Parts: sequence; C-alpha cells; structure tokens
Amino acid sequence: MTRSKRMQPVVRVAEMREQAAVKELGNAQRFLQEQEERLAELRLYHAEYVRNLQAQGSSGISSARFQELQRFMANLNQAIEQQQQMVLNAARACEHKKQLWQLAYRKSRSLDKVVERYSEQELYEQGQREQKEADEMAQHGDRTTLGKDES
Repeated sequence: MTRSKRMQPVVRVAEMREQAAVKELGNAQRFLQEQEERLAELRLYHAEYVRNLQAQGSSGISSARFQELQRFMANLNQAIEQQQQMVLNAARACEHKKQLWQLAYRKSRSLDKVVERYSEQELYEQGQREQKEADEMAQHGDRTTLGKDES
C-alpha cells in the first residue's frame, strides 16, 4: 500500500474534526447573535420605558408609583448588565471556537498537502520505473535483433 493511501484515514479524521469545529463555530455564532438580539431588545425596552416615565412624570405621578417605577428600572438595568455579560461570554466562546476551527483547518490542509506530495512522488517513481522497464526492454530487444541479424 502506498504512503498516500495509508494517510487517507488520517486525512478523513482530520476532515471530520474540521467539520465538527465548523459546526461548533456556527452554533457559537448563532448563540452570540441571539444574545446580542436579546440585549438590543432590553435596551429598546429600557428606552421606551424611560420615554413613558418622562411623559408620565410631566403630568405628575404619586410617590408610591414613582418608587415602583424606580424599582422596575433598577431591575431592568440589572437585566441589561447581565445580558451584556452574556454577550461578552458568548463572544469569548465564539472567538475560542474560531481558533479551534482555524487549528483544525490548518491541520487538515497540511495533511492534504502531505498526501498530495506523496502522490506526486509516487507518480514520479512510477514513471521512473516504467521508463527503466522500457529502456531495459528496448535494450533487450536490440540484443535480440542483433543476434538474429548475425545468423
């Protein structure tokens, strides 16, 4: 069995690992996008709530209602901070998955190049063998022809 054929299982494993890394990267990117969308929704909700609060404040509200609104805004701000942390964590995970994919990609391409070099070398060696055989046959044929001519 040639070296290039012996390397095929190794190449297949590397390609499967690369495909798995691509899938994990895609999942991480989707999760990051979802977290960013949730953060955007919370910020939008916060901005709308502030506008409504300002509109109600200009017409006057009770102190109990104002305290209730302040508590709600504090909870909303806390939710935004937590979501910002989720986005940050998701971005870090996404970057890590990207690095893992890049590593798997480079390894897979390197193995492809090794197999390609092996195949080229094998073709070259096969050509050399065939040329040598052709030369030997031609040389052997010349001797046979010379022997027949002398008779």
